[in-house]
Amino acid sequence: MTKIKILVAGHGGQGVLLLSDYIAYTAMLDGKHVAYTPSYGPETRGGKAKCYVVISDEEVDNPIVEDPDVEIIMNQPSMDFLNYLRPKGLFMYNKSLVDSAPDRDDVKSFGIPATEIADQLKFDVPKGTVADTKMFANAVMFGSFIELCAPKIGEELLKESLKHFLAGKKEELTTLNYLGLTRGREFVRANPPEESAPQAPFHCIPAWAAQ
Repeated sequence: MTKIKILVAGHGGQGVLLLSDYIAYTAMLDGKHVAYTPSYGPETRGGKAKCYVVISDEEVDNPIVEDPDVEIIMNQPSMDFLNYLRPKGLFMYNKSLVDSAPDRDDVKSFGIPATEIADQLKFDVPKGTVADTKMFANAVMFGSFIELCAPKIGEELLKESLKHFLAGKKEELTTLNYLGLTRGREFVRANPPEESAPQAPFHCIPAWAAQ
């Protein structure tokens, strides 16, 4: 069985669980088996939040991730999770809110200025449309993850995933979320990692991000 184990972490209010939702649901749309396990503190906003996502070609036997293949870290306090990443794993972090570079030389590190990129979205929408576009940093990280780990995923699947979670009153945010996703992908394309050999299960997993 081939699978990829992912840990997403940050603080409440950053959209950590929604980012995990995007990843898990997109993998489901791509025909994969998925386990999604959220965990967060008593404070909804400002408290610690993390989520485990397991994507596999076969049924998932254990939803808890002890040695992630990929970590997506949204803030400085969550850098503690770096210790759990397996050797040769992929460490993605929000460079806008992480002060220090990862101190492990046995993993692949990729910093994305997600909050800064999201902040720049304010120039793409009419003034007053959204109070603070930095809220779309999770969409930027989602796009970066897709470009690094599943670049062959079709645009329709990505749009369908966003639409699924942004229904009702949130529907008006779909366009900006998709724009944030696109900017995340564009950042990775402009700053490609050294190695990106295709490998199953999530369509085009880099060899160093799956086992």
